[in-house]
This record gives sequence, C-alpha cells and structure tokens, in this order.
Amino acid sequence: MPLRVLLLGVAASLAAAPALVLGAQSAASAGTVRSDAEGCALVNGGFEEPGGLRGQGHLRRDVPGWSTSSSDGVIELWGPGNRADPMNFTVPADSGRQFAEVNGTAVSTLYQDVETEPGSTLTWSLAHRGRTRGPGSEDVLRVRIGGVVQTPEGQDSPDISDSSAAWGHYKGSYRVPSGQKVTRVEFVSVSSGTGLPTYGNFLDSVEISCEAPCVRNLPPTSPYLLLSGLVGRRLNGFLASTDPEGGEITYSLNSPEGPQPQVAVRPDGYVTFRSSSPGIYEVPVRACDKDGECSDGRVVVVVYGFRSGPLTGPMVKLSTIKRTASPLHSE
Repeated sequence: MPLRVLLLGVAASLAAAPALVLGAQSAASAGTVRSDAEGCALVNGGFEEPGGLRGQGHLRRDVPGWSTSSSDGVIELWGPGNRADPMNFTVPADSGRQFAEVNGTAVSTLYQDVETEPGSTLTWSLAHRGRTRGPGSEDVLRVRIGGVVQTPEGQDSPDISDSSAAWGHYKGSYRVPSGQKVTRVEFVSVSSGTGLPTYGNFLDSVEISCEAPCVRNLPPTSPYLLLSGLVGRRLNGFLASTDPEGGEITYSLNSPEGPQPQVAVRPDGYVTFRSSSPGIYEVPVRACDKDGECSDGRVVVVVYGFRSGPLTGPMVKLSTIKRTASPLHSE
C-alpha cells in the first residue's frame, strides 16, 4: 500500500491525502519525558518490549515508553501465533514480531511525551490496521500532537481508516510552537468496525524525528570600555559584550598596524593601557563568538597630565599614533 501523508500545523497540498487541521481536546495524564541525543524520539515504537510474547490479548503495564488513557493503565500487545476473533485469522506484525491494539480494555489513547525544540518540525510515521473483516468494518485512528496539557491547543490529523486486509502506512508533520519544550504525541482511537470498546485499531512501526529550526547565528554586541587616569599609569578593565546565543566571546585588538606598545587586549576581554602623553585615545577592538561571527568596538581612554584638568581636545585614534622607543613612566 502506498504511503499516505497527513499534515499537522503546516500548509501543504499533497495528492496522497488532503491536509486538515482540527482542534484537539484535553490530553490524558502526564507521562515520562523521553528524548534522544537530538532531543526528539519515541521509545519502543515497534512495541517489541516486553519481548517474547505469543498470541493475542497480552494486557501489560510494563510497556517501555508508552502511557495510556485507560483508567486501569493497561496496554494490550499481540505477538506471533495470534488469532484475531471474531473472524479467526492471524495478523502479522508490520515490523518486528509484536504490535499493540489501541482499544485494549476500553476505547483508549496511547501516547508519549518527547522533548522538542520550539520552532522545530516534528515528523511522525506509523502503521495502522483494522481488526475485523467484512464490508464497512474499518477501524479509525487519529494522531493528535500538542503541548502536554494541550496549551497551545493541540492539532489532529485527518482520520486514519483501515480494514483488516493489510497494514496502512501514514506520515505527517507538526511545527512545534514557541515555548513548547515538551510535546505530547497521541494515537487516539476514534471508532472500531465491530462497535465494541475493547476491539480495534492495531498500531505498529511508530517513529518520530525532528528537524531543528533554521536559526541565523547573530554576532556579539559591539564591545566597549571607558578608561581614565593619570599619564604614565597603567589603566585596566574588562570589555563588555554579549553573545545573543549565550556562547563564549573572544576579544582582540583590531588595529591595522598590528600590536601597539601602549595597549594589550587579552582573549577574555581584559585590557591594559599606558601612555606617556596626555590625550584622549580610541583603541579599536573586536569581539568574536565561537562560530566566527564578529563585531567591532572600541576602548576610549582619557589620560590626564599631573597638573592638568580634564582633557577636552579631539579624540586621537591609537592606530594613528606612531610607535615610540621612549620608555613609559612606571606606576
């Protein structure tokens, strides 16, 4: 059977299936947050754990990763050698050896909570199959995705409807909204072909993946420092700059003439300056983040004479000052 594509929260037009977004109802109680190294993955999507099951109707409370809305906390698993009543036929797993029946001891919802990055695109896929043979006896499932308490409101897929003849395969996508770091993925039983609350909606091969949002790395803010003091004294302080992504910043002198004898700039932003002549100096500096994005800034230094008042003359850029071999005054 060809793969059918169902979309949540994104605008698209695909011939395989119409795109539809519906409002969601409240979700079931909270579950365990699961994630992989990239922050987005389902656990035990093929229902292979606990393993070694044969036949049908295994009612378990120890299914890793999964929670249920059923009040008794029971999830129903099927293994090889099963006989699907009332028509008495064997249902093979879509992948592996085992699968789940969403309608276990009641009309239920199976779900997991996964860690997600706001702005990322979550893609899901699954295999679904009905339990009962016969015309008009299709089971209907729906995928619902949203916040753990469905705030902002969750979004539903179109109805997923299959008979017992074969597994149907579906996939869809969902854009994680701002501020939502934990996303609930629910597989909701809508109806059973038999009309019985404990029959219907086989589920297998459930997978989740996430694509991180495309975020442009921004450069640090322009570094700046103001120093003032007497001629011949060593003046010092730390440059101030901020990386929008919260990363480490490396500082350097940005003089076209290379190193200057009056000034030193350490990578951590610590600046020392000393001059034997009064004046107002501008020292060009640069701040760079770990990704190589940089911003230019300056250190402004006001150097007073021993008997002079505050200087009010024009600013002198350090890069225009000639190097001198004369010794600087000691502190």
